[in-house]
Amino acid sequence: MNVLFVHVKNNLLPDHVRTAPEIGHLTVITEPGHAQRYGPEVDVRLVESIENPELLRLAVLELLRERRIDRIFAPFERGQAQAGYVRSYFGIPGTGPEVAHAFSSKYTMKELMREAGLPVTDFRLAPGLDQVAEAAAALGWPVVAKPMVGGGSMDVCVFTSAERFEEFAASPEAEPIRALNCPLIVEKFVDIDAEYHCDGVVRGGEVLFAASSRYLAPVLGRGEVFGSMTLPAGDPVRARMEELHSGAVAALGLTDGVTHMEFLETSEGLVVGEIACRAAGGGIPHALDLHSGVDVWRAGLQLELGLDPKVDPLPEKGVTVHCYLPLRPGRIVSMTGADELLALPSVIDVKRVSQVGDVVPERLSSGAASALVFLRADTAEQAEEAVARVYESFRIEIEAL
Repeated sequence: MNVLFVHVKNNLLPDHVRTAPEIGHLTVITEPGHAQRYGPEVDVRLVESIENPELLRLAVLELLRERRIDRIFAPFERGQAQAGYVRSYFGIPGTGPEVAHAFSSKYTMKELMREAGLPVTDFRLAPGLDQVAEAAAALGWPVVAKPMVGGGSMDVCVFTSAERFEEFAASPEAEPIRALNCPLIVEKFVDIDAEYHCDGVVRGGEVLFAASSRYLAPVLGRGEVFGSMTLPAGDPVRARMEELHSGAVAALGLTDGVTHMEFLETSEGLVVGEIACRAAGGGIPHALDLHSGVDVWRAGLQLELGLDPKVDPLPEKGVTVHCYLPLRPGRIVSMTGADELLALPSVIDVKRVSQVGDVVPERLSSGAASALVFLRADTAEQAEEAVARVYESFRIEIEAL
């Protein structure tokens, strides 16, 4: 099978997806300075921006004049709508532009979910930073402003008042927001008691698998303790999340794909945050695999290739947790080793993300970590105790640049 990856430069694919046996001939269209490294056997082509549909169309046209493309895999929000357009334009099977756009555009997504009766916070579209105050006045302060297309909590801002917004707009901090090449969505800020995520596999419009988890701390403004924990069977919040997840899949018209959906728990009940048609970021996919035996990355690739995914969940045992160990900008001088972390009670796996000597950039996404630690326990209380031991044991020294 001839497969095209549409690959945004700053994201990385797991090795087992990049080298999956279902792929016969692989071609990659990505951007200059891309982070992923491919071997000499992979045909890598560059376009200035994956988000420019005309540049992507022309690159695909050039490729089609050389060989057939059977399927296109676009596993990140940026580029999904453009890949949907290219599929439709050239008659390549897979998710089309309308559904891909619905899962990429937070505005369209929320419009469709609201029309379907799902509980969402009130929101407005702001074409740029200068229109945020008008949208916020209509919603009522405080508000959250974020790019209409994006992920990892990058460029997400909370404004408590009109005065605070004006201060921000006049500061250098506002420049990355002004430079965005997509509109902003402005949402009414809500006080939350907890934040959750639900990760699913959908085939033929049917949810084959769904796993619900609670974040150890809210994503926005995350502190050093961060990660998530699976919810046990019978948990009423889990049941409600999976019901809302099915409703969102239907409302956005997804036929085949994997999903990552987020929820906020408020005093009035669960509120739907966002849903993406991709595998979750950070350590969530590996945690799900450890807990259930379902590999959402592999399932996502198989579905996009028109294949039936392997979804055969293991019997649930206790709860599985993953946590992100601290990281901040600068050069890493020293850090606790993986072997020492693996020796702690309940720890079942450790994945080093950063190494001694690495230079950590100033701008970090919500998934930034020096290491990912995975734990299993019989109960949520035992898991929280085990997570506390991990953070107490971990040491990292980072020097300023």
